[in-house]
Amino acid sequence: MAYNREFTDQLLKRLESNETHKQYKKEIQFYDLIATGNIEEVKKIVSSPKKISEYENRSYGHLSDDFVQNAKYHVAISTALVTRYCIKNGLDPEVAYTLSDVYIYKMDQMKKAEDIIALHADMLLDYTKHMANLPKQNVYSLQTVEAINYVGSHYTEDINVESVALAIDINRSYLSKLFKKNTGISLGEHIRRVRIKAAANMLEFSDHSASEIAEYLHFSSQSHFIQCFKKEMGCTPAQYRNTPHPSI
Repeated sequence: MAYNREFTDQLLKRLESNETHKQYKKEIQFYDLIATGNIEEVKKIVSSPKKISEYENRSYGHLSDDFVQNAKYHVAISTALVTRYCIKNGLDPEVAYTLSDVYIYKMDQMKKAEDIIALHADMLLDYTKHMANLPKQNVYSLQTVEAINYVGSHYTEDINVESVALAIDINRSYLSKLFKKNTGISLGEHIRRVRIKAAANMLEFSDHSASEIAEYLHFSSQSHFIQCFKKEMGCTPAQYRNTPHPSI
């Protein structure tokens, strides 16, 4: 195809100049912060909006020679991804799609890159707030919420009940009992569920192998990862990857 040569040329230029796109793992971590309603962490990230120059940087993605249009393309893509990620994690589709329509329409009217970048930050925080409001029917203690937020931000690290308790400065035994009382599951099980959900997203949206995902998410072995995944999802990682999932 005619585009194959252009693709090859662009790829070689990036490799020769050490230009790379944003790392997939970091994107997934950020989307998980939004999906878990971690307002404080998302606020920290969006409190310093990207500079216009970043939208001209090929490592961020060069979609248009016009940097204003380039910014619009990126925000539209980001909005679409966040919308689907939040729906997959429990946000009502009508709410999610309406938010998407509102922000993309607002962005389409804008003429300045600064306004587009600011709108992007507003959009990300708005979705995060909607996700944070989802579990309000459950009244959790402050310590339980802190534990949930910590796991949502650090599940790709080698964490366990002990390290979570240490991080939020609470007695391990007390946290375990409180978490089980509030949520109905143990903190260890919650950590596994968060990791399995992340694993399912990686299987669906990346080319990483099951062994790579198991290692990245700190499962003790690939067999343990498969066992946990099957228990939670009802199928093996390979079966999940090979099964078409309806696009939302």
